[in-house]
Amino acid sequence: MMKFPALLYAGLFLSRRQAAPTTAANLTARAQSLVPSGVIINHCTVPGVVALTFDDGPFIYTSRVLDHLDRYGARATFFVNGENWSRGIADPSRPWPEILRRMDHSGHQIGSHTWSHADLSTVSPQVRQYQIRRLENALRIVLGKSPTYLRPPYASCNQECLDDMQRMGYHVINFDVDPKDFLYQRPGEIQAAMDNFSGALDAGWWGDSFLVLSHDSLPQTAEALVPHMLEEIRQRGYRAVTVGECLDDPRENWYRWE
Repeated sequence: MMKFPALLYAGLFLSRRQAAPTTAANLTARAQSLVPSGVIINHCTVPGVVALTFDDGPFIYTSRVLDHLDRYGARATFFVNGENWSRGIADPSRPWPEILRRMDHSGHQIGSHTWSHADLSTVSPQVRQYQIRRLENALRIVLGKSPTYLRPPYASCNQECLDDMQRMGYHVINFDVDPKDFLYQRPGEIQAAMDNFSGALDAGWWGDSFLVLSHDSLPQTAEALVPHMLEEIRQRGYRAVTVGECLDDPRENWYRWE
């Protein structure tokens, strides 16, 4: 994970009336979303919630993350890749399709993190479209649907990228809490990421809701950071929800079925 670059964030609350582009067919299947497109969304709008998000999976540690979420009755969002840590997420001979189906059946949200973790600000428009569409196709094979939410790899989506994501009907989601779990994966180090998470909740920079970055591809995150975050959320009286829920977006808007 690279350092979070400075990115333009247009006023979310002023833009909530912008609906994501949608086809006539989609209008019959999806409510019109009030979540804006063409901007980077860093913050939740629903109070009293924590939206845990996990990038770079599915991977061998994802099932452990799902076990923790099940135990707490929590919901989260997984921004998945088609070929990053794992290979061929639609391959029925691999564990990834079953993990994706478990996410979906458990009520978690599945979003796009591109096919192979490309920096969407630096690739050509053709490569950008390939990165999005190939993952969509793989998820349709496994789940029968594709996402309308996307987390850009490296938190990088310049204006050209944002324009393309708007045309493709995506809400671009970053975060306001980063525990930096990718820095603390050697034994004994993960406490620093736990402290970063708890400190962000203490500080409350963005009010009383939080949009949190982490990675289900990392062992110490799966084993130690996730249960710590869930216990902190429970003890502080927050609800652990999906990104769609933290933006007050109905579930039918999270996916396309065409």
